[in-house]
Amino acid sequence: PRRPNPIGISVVEFIKIDGLTLRVADTDILDGTPLLDIKPYIPDIDSFPGSRAGWFDANTVERKIAD
Repeated sequence: PRRPNPIGISVVEFIKIDGLTLRVADTDILDGTPLLDIKPYIPDIDSFPGSRAGWFDANTVERKIAD
């Protein structure tokens, strides 16, 4: 992925543990990316309604949708 920082942050779905391997889904990382930290998802704190992408939103083009 193209990002200004090689460290990514993803909220993922935990699938299972295979020995020393965590299986997750819906992540934005490449195979072999180091995992630095794991935290639980807490809906009151980690909720995503109306979320924004910060620096990415400032660089996107507004697209008009036809009626």
